[in-house]
This record gives sequence, C-alpha cells and structure tokens, in this order.
Amino acid sequence: MRRPSVLLPCTPLAAARLALAPVALLAACATPVEMRQTVIATDAAWKRGVMDEGSFDSMLTAVHGLGRQPSDDEARLAAVPELLRVVLGDPSSLVRAEALRSAWMLARDLPSEPWRVDVLEREEFNRRTQRLEELVTDQGAATDPEALELARWLGQFHAPIEQPSLAVTVSEVVTSQALWRKDELGQVFREQLPSSLRHALTLATLHASGDPNYPVVREEALASARYLDPDTALRLVAGILGRETDSQVVLAALDSLEVQAPLVPAADLRAVLEPLANSTDVAVRQRIRNILALAS
Repeated sequence: MRRPSVLLPCTPLAAARLALAPVALLAACATPVEMRQTVIATDAAWKRGVMDEGSFDSMLTAVHGLGRQPSDDEARLAAVPELLRVVLGDPSSLVRAEALRSAWMLARDLPSEPWRVDVLEREEFNRRTQRLEELVTDQGAATDPEALELARWLGQFHAPIEQPSLAVTVSEVVTSQALWRKDELGQVFREQLPSSLRHALTLATLHASGDPNYPVVREEALASARYLDPDTALRLVAGILGRETDSQVVLAALDSLEVQAPLVPAADLRAVLEPLANSTDVAVRQRIRNILALAS
C-alpha cells in the first residue's frame, strides 16, 4: 500500500486511514449490524446524489469497523457481500478501496481454490434459482432432496468474470442461508460458503484492478492479490505490470507477488519479472530483484 511518511500521509488512502484513528472508538461502540446499516444506507443515498454532511466520515468509519470484527466470529462474513457491492459501485474511490480491504480482512482465511468459472445460461439459472426460492420457504425444505441439490448447485456456481455483481448476489444468498439456518439445508450452504464468497471476492478484486480513473482503487486491488490463488495472482500482476503507469500500484502488485512467490513456479516468476528488471524506477527495480532472488 502507499506508505505514509513519518509526519504526513503521502496518499489520499493513507490520509483517510489516518483520519479514522480518532473515531476508532466510535466504530468500536457501534454493533456490526449498525455498521452494515450505515454502509447500505449511505451507499444508496450517495448513488441518488445525496451526500449529507459527515456522511463520508461515518461511511469510512463503518467500512473500516466492519473489517475489524473478530476473526473467530463466523457472523462477520455476513458483511462481505455488502462490502463488495460498495467495491463495485460506490461513488467514492476511497470508500471503494477501503471496502475491498475490509472484505478481504474478513474472509482472507477462507480456503483458496484454483480459478474456475461457469457458463451462465440465463434461463436455466433463473429457473433453478426461482425453484430454490420456492422450496426454501416450505417447512420440509430442510430435508427435501431437490432443495438440497439446488442449494449445492448455487453454492458451487461461479459467475463469469464479466459478472461480478452476479457473483456477489449469489454469495449473499449462500452466506445468509449458511449463517442463519441451523438445519440440513443450512449445512449444505455452509459447505459451499467458502467457495462462493472467495469467488465473489476474486471477481470484485479483478474488477477493481481495472479501475480506469483511480489509482487508489487499483492499488488496493493489487495489494489484495496476495490473498488470491497463486495462479490468478500471477496472471493479474503480469497483466498490469506492462501497462500500469502509477508506481505505487506497481509496488503494491510486487508486494503481493513477493508474498505469493513461494507458491509460484520459479520459471513463471522469472518470465514475468525479468523483462522489467531494469526499470528506471529505483524502488520497482529493487523489489523485482528481491523477488527474483527468491526464485533463483
């Protein structure tokens, strides 16, 4: 991430995070439900063009507070889809960046899996989800074989890369059912929850990495690449290194790649990094050499 200097924050994102320090106690006093309500309501108001005085500070505080929930509280995962909706569409670039960071803080310990996407056949997808919606309201849904099979299908469904909003919606359904149902149907959803949430996080991260206007969002996305599966992280970093002009974004990408280096074949690391080993940016050049040393 963009590093603050000793005296003053050197970037907008660092400044925003430093500004949160005096109000950290306010976030500590708010419950996760209250913070989620703040995020949802403020995001909706901003999208309507309404920004009340103080709403920016309260929004950042709530987003940051959600990311600091205890790691042993499974209910924390309920906030992840809501944070990802902010990542995909909130008007504030700083809020989008912080929301992505908080979402990964909540879910980074979920087991990773190789990249996979499914073909979206819209009519069949709608038919199945509508049928599942009908079944889950029935008293016998908990043990209904059809309901269990549809729940398993939905939890395993990985939306195409160009459909991050669909991935978030699916993960929201899976997460809510997994957390609040205590029956056999809830158990099926719980089994699929890590895969569903991870995929939504991955698509949101890839989406943010291509933000055309705000380096602060791209920087957070590339800093989050350390949490992706190694192959996806390498492909993401390789894709941005040749075109990114903001050195802080490049350094964030290299930081993530250094974390992933032990899990990536040395030959693949060299193929990505050696063409840039003589970069004119001193910090970038040194970081690349450090990673290449790990691959030697």
